[in-house]
Amino acid sequence: MNDNIKYASKLFGSAAFSFFKINILGQFLTAFLAILSLFIIIYQSSGTGMAHVNGLAIVGFLFTLRPIGFGLTLLSIFLIPFVLFSLGNKYIISKTIHKLLSEKDEVLLFPIIDKVLGQIKSNQPELLKTGADKTKLQLKLLQEIRDSKENKWLKKIILYGFKKVNLDDVDFSDENVSFSDIIKNKIISHLKNISEPSRSFFWIILGIQIVILILIFLRII
Repeated sequence: MNDNIKYASKLFGSAAFSFFKINILGQFLTAFLAILSLFIIIYQSSGTGMAHVNGLAIVGFLFTLRPIGFGLTLLSIFLIPFVLFSLGNKYIISKTIHKLLSEKDEVLLFPIIDKVLGQIKSNQPELLKTGADKTKLQLKLLQEIRDSKENKWLKKIILYGFKKVNLDDVDFSDENVSFSDIIKNKIISHLKNISEPSRSFFWIILGIQIVILILIFLRII
């Protein structure tokens, strides 16, 4: 048990470090490039009568003077942080899932699933009987996982896989079938189908911003 706790701490410590690199340092770097592009445009436009306008008029003036460069810079400032945060989070959870499944999927995930199913069998056994409302059962399972006191990252991974699980093909009338095993196998199967993560999105975003910066500096856009 202590080894599992140490492993979970190490695994999610790695996830936290990846979050810091992409969603903290990455945000600062992309913001710096976008703001630098903006200052270059303002500096290059300083001798074209911009000193005589202020407020929103400056925005309109820069759009008129450098429509492509200024427009792309504004998009970089307001859009890239959201894109980077969204893709960064997807990358981190995919990376964590792949590492976990390749090393200790059954040891860490299966006991949590077994515990949740055991609680449902004890508290609401009618949900597992023949003719059970499968939609209600699925919602109950999701709620039980969220409410459990297990590691929050492990719960997120289980929820991530379970939300795609389809129970319509499960025959609850077959007493020879282990419902717990079916659920576990479905969750693991879905998680294994997630493509291996790549950080290429980060370098693409960074590369686009550097190209925009160079084109603005050379007054091409």
